[in-house]
Amino acid sequence: MSAPPKYATPRNPYRRSLGGQIAKLAEALGKPPMPWQQLVYDVATEVDEDGRLVYELVLITVPRQSGKTTLVGPMQLHRAITNPGIRCFYTAQTGKDARKRFEDLATIVKESPLKEVAQFRWSAGDEGISFPNGSAVKVFAPTMDAIHGETPPLVTLDEIWKYDELLGDALLEGAILPAQITLSGRRQVWMISTAGTALSTFMRKWVERGRASVEARAAGLEPAWPKLAYFEWGLADGDDPDDPTSYERFHPAVGYTQTVEDLVELGASMSRAERLRALCNVWLEAADPLFSAEEWAALEQPMAVPSKRELAITYEIAANSDTGSVVAVWDEDGVPCGRVLHTAPGTTWMHDFIVKLFREWRPAVLGADDGGPTRRLTDQLRRTLGEDAVVTLGARDFATASEAFLEHVRTQHLKHDGSRTFAEAIQHLVLKRVGEVTRFSRNDSTGPIAGIVAFAVGIWLHEHGDGPGEELMIYV
Repeated sequence: MSAPPKYATPRNPYRRSLGGQIAKLAEALGKPPMPWQQLVYDVATEVDEDGRLVYELVLITVPRQSGKTTLVGPMQLHRAITNPGIRCFYTAQTGKDARKRFEDLATIVKESPLKEVAQFRWSAGDEGISFPNGSAVKVFAPTMDAIHGETPPLVTLDEIWKYDELLGDALLEGAILPAQITLSGRRQVWMISTAGTALSTFMRKWVERGRASVEARAAGLEPAWPKLAYFEWGLADGDDPDDPTSYERFHPAVGYTQTVEDLVELGASMSRAERLRALCNVWLEAADPLFSAEEWAALEQPMAVPSKRELAITYEIAANSDTGSVVAVWDEDGVPCGRVLHTAPGTTWMHDFIVKLFREWRPAVLGADDGGPTRRLTDQLRRTLGEDAVVTLGARDFATASEAFLEHVRTQHLKHDGSRTFAEAIQHLVLKRVGEVTRFSRNDSTGPIAGIVAFAVGIWLHEHGDGPGEELMIYV
């Protein structure tokens, strides 16, 4: 028994569907459809009494390891084989990812009877599978001009959670839909992906439209997007993501191509946040699953600010270099305290600001982690303050700082200023295991975490320094 969908556009039993034909082709390819795949085929390829496709947009969001390649591959091949002279297009989050998925599809075709009639092209920018009827399945990089001059009846966008709204809208509304404008009744765009993050604004927009469409139909109403077919599988609201048996209840491939043990083993190699997003298909939104907003807010308490010479001043640049933060950290009766000194867009302001603080305040410690784009600022500070004045906080020490910070929060042994910089960073925070240690991940986090990185490093530096009043130390 396959796990049921959370949302699914219902099948209209009075319409014909191409789903049966696609299933037969999938079986010939050695990939008979799982129940969830057959459901998508049957509904998404419904046709009206004139043989025209009912749905022009198809959005599917499923957990990782559900069988996305074996879903869209047979559908694309069926469309090409049954419609002479057309070109179907496929892309993913990058051109490299699209080529990798194409290689997976090519392997399936080469191991099937279709290998006798299929021709493969591997030239960069011209990858594809063509057939004697003049049709082809082509790969393209996700750029505005990639399908310029084409009139594609079918375009597939994979892993759209990686697209921001600017790129997603440019591809769909600026390139693909205009190219299909003359193909009414024959055009479709399939979008398929795991769940996204707070940055996945393009996908989130369409997910909300899809859910609303399903709910409207269930209420007997006409949906605002009648030509959108929507399907979603994922962890049920209120279900326990740490219970291995939950996979049986929501993952559509369990019992077919995956076992619970397979997914538990895969999840063990991921951060908790990544496991929630990728394997449970849960949106991370703007809230980090490590700590609730209420838990963090409870740590906002009055703090007595000490002498400036007792402070640890730390800095961090966001992974995309869009923002930077400078933080002051100190100790109050054994409890670490943190306050944001300044957070602002860009990074050009940081060098002069930090140098001014250093020269005027003479803090006990000045520092940052030696990782990401912060290194560029470190080099500038070395040239300004002197080469011997800067010491690097290494990767293992950063991992220790990360774990210590988390323990301070879990035990409510920390105070902060209640700033938006800290509050948003703690919501975005994602961990990553590297070897034997766990640390904050700038790239995997769902948004900028510069303030929290600086806070954690400041605590480490303050705890490992010689203490206020001793020889001045500068750590980076």
